[in-house]
Amino acid sequence: MEVILKKDFISLGYEGDICKVKDGYARNYLIPRNIAVIKNAANLRTLAQMQKSLEKKRAKRKMEAEILKGKIVDISVVIPMKVAENGKLYGSVSQQTIVDALKEKEIDINKRDVHMEKHIKELGEFDVEIKLYHSVNANIKIKVVNMDAAAEEVVKEENAEVSQEQ
Repeated sequence: MEVILKKDFISLGYEGDICKVKDGYARNYLIPRNIAVIKNAANLRTLAQMQKSLEKKRAKRKMEAEILKGKIVDISVVIPMKVAENGKLYGSVSQQTIVDALKEKEIDINKRDVHMEKHIKELGEFDVEIKLYHSVNANIKIKVVNMDAAAEEVVKEENAEVSQEQ
């Protein structure tokens, strides 16, 4: 069955795209959740009328993604984590951890946009890809550090600032 997407849907495409999907998937998931409509003459006419506004929306989203990419590329993210004696992390750095760290720097992204092969479970520097829009991707460097060592560095920085002021 062919459907017209009413919203961006990661696994299928973007708003206004025509996709071929299984009948049950369309009837039981996409259509009830108002993600897509069945491709027919009436819906195609509606799509044709909306095409100009869709192009403007896409151009605006792409421009916003390019601006966000410029902000992200300049940022390095340090994530302090608790570390066991053997050097392994207690827990792991996930997509949500990265999103939360970026929110602290006033950058708002969705955790689905952060692409990692697997969660980070050790100290070090890692490259993580963030998909901002259809053809706009940004790579950021994530530095995972020992929480205790990070706390010591903060204290040293504060002491240095205090001594400079005096």
